Amino acid sequence: MALQLMAEGQRIPERLALALQGEPPPDNGRAERMLELLPRITGPERLLPLLDRVMPSSNSRIRSKAWKLYAAASADLRWAEAQINDEDARVAANVVEALWRATPTEPLLDIFRKAALQERNRVAGNGLVGLFNFNDPLALGVVTRMARHNDSSFRATAAWAIGRVYWREGAELLVELRKDHSEKVRINAERSILRIARRYPGAA
Repeated sequence: MALQLMAEGQRIPERLALALQGEPPPDNGRAERMLELLPRITGPERLLPLLDRVMPSSNSRIRSKAWKLYAAASADLRWAEAQINDEDARVAANVVEALWRATPTEPLLDIFRKAALQERNRVAGNGLVGLFNFNDPLALGVVTRMARHNDSSFRATAAWAIGRVYWREGAELLVELRKDHSEKVRINAERSILRIARRYPGAA
């Protein structure tokens, strides 16, 4: 329907972006549907300027989704440096996650390194996954420190990340984490052990 309206001269992408800019913002359900539609009816060269207008939204979920779309559509990573330090950890973490699919480059590796060293577990965990995807030696030290962090949310993130990247050598850490006093850590460790075992029978 959106494509048909566009063929009739309607400026649907611009109207969606305008609605997403509104204050108060649309409810989360409507906003999600609009943001899912935008990249399906808009090329990157047109999408990025529209997302630029949406990203100052006061709704962090809209900003977060907009940044994920921006990351997927943009080959220029200069913008990401500021976004991984966004005050909203969800926005920063989603930007880093979106970059998992970006073309491997030295600037991208630098972004993952900076994210992995943050004191926000979700951002750091997504940065850690990026480091593993690069086979960066820094990943080993980061995941070990994270697995023994005083904050259980970091330990839970370490357990999740080991399974997410199917790191076979992380089985020893997962055995430790499976005995953690935090239920969330134990659950994530068990899930990752099973995940790795399915990929590599006999590894865990």
